[in-house]
Amino acid sequence: MRATTGPTNVSIDDAARVTADHHNLPTGRLIARNGTAHVFTDNIEDLHAWIKALGGYTTREAAGLGVHLWTLRTHTDPRGDGTTTPIHVHALALADESVHPDLTESLA
Repeated sequence: MRATTGPTNVSIDDAARVTADHHNLPTGRLIARNGTAHVFTDNIEDLHAWIKALGGYTTREAAGLGVHLWTLRTHTDPRGDGTTTPIHVHALALADESVHPDLTESLA
């Protein structure tokens, strides 16, 4: 599948919002940048909801003293023409915070 908004002329942030609404997923701040929707969630549990609904893989990076930035790389549901829009879902967590195994097992 191509990762583009394609001929359907759906904006990147609208595509991500529709997917979130369809799956009843939490969204904090949503920004479109460089062809990707970036969703900033309130906590690590919100990130788990996204991976359960859409799949994908995660990365974890240091984001300060004792803090990690977790990012899920996934995409919208396919549209009728087969295209999808990439979504990166971000959450901060303390380095020693308990994280669901679905997130740790999907680390790239």
